[in-house]
Amino acid sequence: MTGSATLDDWRPGISDIDLVLITTRPVTAAELPTIAELHAAAEAGTLIDGLYLTEAQLAAGPDAIKAVPQVIGGELVANENGGELTWVTWREMENGIGSTVSDEGASSWLPSTRRFAGALEGARAFSRKNLLDYWAPLGSETIEQLAGRPATATVNAVAVRWIALGPARLVATIERGLILSKTEAARFASRKWPEFEELLFRAVASRAGENVEFTVDDARRAIALLQRCIEAADRGDR
Repeated sequence: MTGSATLDDWRPGISDIDLVLITTRPVTAAELPTIAELHAAAEAGTLIDGLYLTEAQLAAGPDAIKAVPQVIGGELVANENGGELTWVTWREMENGIGSTVSDEGASSWLPSTRRFAGALEGARAFSRKNLLDYWAPLGSETIEQLAGRPATATVNAVAVRWIALGPARLVATIERGLILSKTEAARFASRKWPEFEELLFRAVASRAGENVEFTVDDARRAIALLQRCIEAADRGDR
């Protein structure tokens, strides 16, 4: 298990459950419908995502894997390259929670003891690339969408949270090798860039279920924070 459920930051109705499912052999095409049904049968409102790997694939690392079955947003993709198939997931596994199932079907959950050569530097490299290749264009597109709108007009809270909290997590990975929750990322970013503290903690409060209203001005400030994160990645900060 990886993600917010292992970082003490899981939020009912907002967070999903992220799994890496380790199989004794590759999943066959005939088994895909059963896998899809299992994920679809999850408790209403809680998506269970995951990717299916063998031990050999785990040892090889994501760069050596062309594609694997993944469940993204509750939907099974038979052979996906991308998604959670990145070094960040391998780094998360090192700090996640592992479960083994006995022949009798009993399971036990313990902190992971797995370590993967290349996970730390791979996660840093992926995070830097993700900031430059995904987040930078997203920021530019959002600026265009906000053009001409009054500063006090309301905007979608989920979108502001996504931009305000996501990139800072990647900076923490680049600089410190850490995989932070969104709440911890807000603390990290507020220490690094104190001028964004108020926006960050309003985003955290919104994610926790509080009724927080965001405006166009908030969205522009979130993009300004995103730009700080991109500049940090571009400099190769450590």
